[in-house]
Amino acid sequence: MPCRLRSGLRLALAASAVVLAACAPDAVRNIHAKGFNAYLDSLKTACPNMIIGSSNISDWLRTGGDSGDSNYVYWLDQTSRLYYQRISVKQYRDSISAALGGRSDAPALDCMVRNLPADRPTHLPGGRL
Repeated sequence: MPCRLRSGLRLALAASAVVLAACAPDAVRNIHAKGFNAYLDSLKTACPNMIIGSSNISDWLRTGGDSGDSNYVYWLDQTSRLYYQRISVKQYRDSISAALGGRSDAPALDCMVRNLPADRPTHLPGGRL
């Protein structure tokens, strides 16, 4: 009986991991987002000292972030939404400043918005909304 319980628990944990991965933000799991990734890379030089609240965005960009850091995952997801025009600049500024504890007029946000490509897409690669 204990063996069955352990294998059932393992199966439940594995199923949970699959469900959670499916809910990951597009920016975290979409390796085909070449334009978005190029935008993030461009911020490394265009905005070298980005800090919002206590979060160092520049460090996240240099190190690739930590998918276990909820602030990083949120910032990446919201930045993806901004890049793909799924949210407005105002919504982006408000959501990031509220989540990271900074100001909506922070120089880091100004730089990120100023460096958005003018011709950015309106949908995710692969035809997703």
